Amino acid sequence: MSTTAGKARNGREPSLGELVALATRDVSLLVRQEIDLAKAELTRQAVSAALGVACLAVAAGLGLCALIAVTIFLGELITWAGVERYWSYLLTAAGYLVVAGLLALFAIRRFRRLSPPERTIQTVRDDISWLRNPTATPASASAAPTNPASGVASAGPAVSGDAQGPTPAGPGGAVLAPHRLPS
Repeated sequence: MSTTAGKARNGREPSLGELVALATRDVSLLVRQEIDLAKAELTRQAVSAALGVACLAVAAGLGLCALIAVTIFLGELITWAGVERYWSYLLTAAGYLVVAGLLALFAIRRFRRLSPPERTIQTVRDDISWLRNPTATPASASAAPTNPASGVASAGPAVSGDAQGPTPAGPGGAVLAPHRLPS
């Protein structure tokens, strides 16, 4: 049954089931609209990224050609210095292997420092937990900021105001910033 402005068509207040159905429909519509917006933004980003990848592929091809030319130049330069040609090219290849090994070692050390985004994982878990049971306190509520007016930690969605208007707050009272894709 469709309702308008919180009242059923026949003039009576909507039942709890009707309200739940309306809320479910509205949430579903909101999620679909958010997905459509994300698709539109990602499509625009994908086109830009594809052009960047194409340029990068051409640059990599030209760089490979230059590397071959530099390798020949170094081999011939070492040969000109009085070393046999096969030794000069072997020395050039060994130099490249040393540089490649150092770069690989540097990359491995950098990758070992990486860790999963713990804060994001926890907030997503809190959001899922709150969506399943909006009245429950999330696991990270102990770290939740307190409401300066009451001194009590927030446990669910709230609204915090500022000069630009209300800002929605999520589970644990954390202020939710709008997600923006880089342009």
